[in-house]
Amino acid sequence: MSELNTTDKVAAYVGGGLIVLGAVVIGLLEMIAGSPHPVTGEGQIEHEALIPLEIRSYIIILGLLIWAVYAIYKVIGTTSATDTADMT
Repeated sequence: MSELNTTDKVAAYVGGGLIVLGAVVIGLLEMIAGSPHPVTGEGQIEHEALIPLEIRSYIIILGLLIWAVYAIYKVIGTTSATDTADMT
């Protein structure tokens, strides 16, 4: 548990990187270079995103999906020392 293997690193860096990209990086990009939010005559705020919200959502969901698959892999793929001792 103290050292990360290749699978741990891939799940952490790729999954976490996608979530940071979708939430933080694109959010900052929208704040810096995004379009203004004009208010219509009816008082409704029009929001035109620089990067479509669907793409941003898919990036974050993909990161969460990688973490979920990794968690399932760790639960199913690893056996405890007591389980292997009972088999012998």
